[in-house]
Amino acid sequence: MPFLAKFKDTIAQREAFEKMIYRLQKNCNEFNAIFPKDSAQNGWGMQNEKPLDHISKEQCNSFDECKKFYYWEEREKKVEVTIDGNFWIEKFSDNTFSKLFYKKRGNCEFELEFIESNNLSRKNLSVKGDKYRYKIYDEAKNVYSVYSKNKETYYTFKLIKE
Repeated sequence: MPFLAKFKDTIAQREAFEKMIYRLQKNCNEFNAIFPKDSAQNGWGMQNEKPLDHISKEQCNSFDECKKFYYWEEREKKVEVTIDGNFWIEKFSDNTFSKLFYKKRGNCEFELEFIESNNLSRKNLSVKGDKYRYKIYDEAKNVYSVYSKNKETYYTFKLIKE
């Protein structure tokens, strides 16, 4: 609170507070442990062990052939993903978007680089140029299991082919 008191107007205070909360979610595993989300029902999870690979090269190649996916966020909000050339574009249920560079990196791996977003959480989580690496570790019935590592924690989620 003393930090926020340095801001003279309430709009600047709110913006600083939002940035802090979202950046803590992104960068602080301890913060996430204090405020756990009910994310298991949407296919999201956190674990300390690296997920085991259960995917073939052919399954990875089938991921690369598809351009439309979706995943679920909290409160059953669907996020539509379109891969358009070198871009990964996300459309959220509130009609906001995020745009990132998409780059394939090795077998079953890809990297996203943040460009821009008008979505409240995404524009506060990332700044232009932030990079995120992902690994596909399983596929079953057009549902890809993906993880990203943040420090010692692996964040997993499901990416569903449309």
